Amino acid sequence: MGLAPERSSEAKVAELFRDTSTRWVTDKVERLFPMLIGEIMTIKPSKWGGKDKRVWLNHKSGAHSTKTGYYAALAMNKPDLLEPLQPAQEWLDDVWKITTSLKIKLLSWKIKHGAIPVGDILMARHIKANVKCIHCEDSESILHLFFHCPFAQKVWELLPVVTGFDPMRINSFNEGWKLALKATILPPTGINDCPLIPWVISTIWTTRNFKIFQKRHFTAQEVMTKAIVDAKEWKAAQIIPPPLPQGPPKRIQDAASVILCCSDGAWNKDLNTAGMGWSFSDFRNERFCSHSDSSMYVCSSLVAEGLAIRLAMEHAIALQLRQVVFESDSLQLVSAIVDRSSFNDLHGILADIYLLSKQFDSVSFRYVNRSSLCFEDNLAKQALLGPVRNPC
Repeated sequence: MGLAPERSSEAKVAELFRDTSTRWVTDKVERLFPMLIGEIMTIKPSKWGGKDKRVWLNHKSGAHSTKTGYYAALAMNKPDLLEPLQPAQEWLDDVWKITTSLKIKLLSWKIKHGAIPVGDILMARHIKANVKCIHCEDSESILHLFFHCPFAQKVWELLPVVTGFDPMRINSFNEGWKLALKATILPPTGINDCPLIPWVISTIWTTRNFKIFQKRHFTAQEVMTKAIVDAKEWKAAQIIPPPLPQGPPKRIQDAASVILCCSDGAWNKDLNTAGMGWSFSDFRNERFCSHSDSSMYVCSSLVAEGLAIRLAMEHAIALQLRQVVFESDSLQLVSAIVDRSSFNDLHGILADIYLLSKQFDSVSFRYVNRSSLCFEDNLAKQALLGPVRNPC
């Protein structure tokens, strides 16, 4: 881009807006920033007076953290070190979302990080200890202990699964962990909705420690039985917590005057364009009004959904509707509105949604399944196929 001309050295972003609005002057943006027009125009400022906010661009929430700052510094100064530090595993799905005890989740996390004191790791850290497997006297590694050891193989042979589970074909603990989690446990273990594999891994580990420190020996059958019993006992002890109170809803004076507004967005990734459709229905579920619109320079489907709700709210205000329930099939968007959470791309749109909400006597937002918005989805797609107008 080069240095800014002297006459533009004190220029402000507001000078790129049309008159006193926050609509970009496309010609001016293109003339001054021809290489950045796509990035600039996808920014959707607040149309209704929302306040500006400083955001950290290296995270979608706009919030800065030590972790994201560290990775940003590495990317700028030592990009060659960044690749090995990127998480190579899906920790949420592989560990933290598994239905099992927190103790076993922590053990699984340690094993995946190579942070348990097996023989190979102790030897690598120059710790004097017996580095041989307690069961077979071979070199003890994580892969050996949990899958390749003859004792572990006997345990896995007893695993009640639909198809055979061959631990000798496994080349790493992570590979074995993923394969074992996918295995379908046969009845009548009584733990179909609670994965047995983490309990088996945990029991193999505790069996090894009992044998080392207490000289207690267990058979493979006892290991599998204990894993099943522990899993069943833990499952039976779980108490489903009551739902958290949501707070008192706004009182609706007349249910017959409540209007339902359904909105949906369609997005073309290649062209960065979006179509938005919405409709209004009365308490008898009879649709009395619908509309659609389109926009250029839309950077994601989430922004398209946000634009659809904002346009629907503006239309509802123009129709002088006082009590409205807005429905969307974007759970992420509805959660952001209800929880007042932040997204860089949505800041201006969310600010407008909060401001527009004050124009209603009663307003709420809720998520619905995509199948409930077939009409609005068709409106949005038709708008996307037609001539696309300037950015919203």
